[in-house]
Amino acid sequence: MGREVSGFEFAEGDVEIARAVVDARYPRESEIFDDTLDDFVLDPERTVRGVRLGAPVGIGIDLVSVTPYVLSAVGFLGGMVAEKVVEDAYGAVRDRVRRAIVRRREGRAPEAVDAAEAEQVRVLVVVHLVGQGAEQTVAEDVARHVVVEALGHDIGTAG
Repeated sequence: MGREVSGFEFAEGDVEIARAVVDARYPRESEIFDDTLDDFVLDPERTVRGVRLGAPVGIGIDLVSVTPYVLSAVGFLGGMVAEKVVEDAYGAVRDRVRRAIVRRREGRAPEAVDAAEAEQVRVLVVVHLVGQGAEQTVAEDVARHVVVEALGHDIGTAG
């Protein structure tokens, strides 16, 4: 059973993909995951723009939560599957992503995609997240981890 978000079904398997990324790569946000998910379901755009984490008083920085970006990236990939809105240029990649995501949603290991396909998907997710206001470095990091978790392909790190 999924949740309706922004006109597409945010499947329960998608939630588990996002939770796995947050737990593994952004563990300081694990305890706010469920609250952030609830906010995201109600208003994804506002949640992506507005979640701030408390920083110690006086240190002069505002910490931005990464969890909404993870949810958005996974939802974006899920939207590719549910809505089939990817242009024909991405047809073969879309089909591989669809199979991998469906397998992951069912709790099975995803059908692995090759490095070129994984990179195309990663770029799409980065563009999506930057379009939502994520800083490039945050978008790159989130996209890499979501591709690893959702598609079963480790792209590697740039540094």
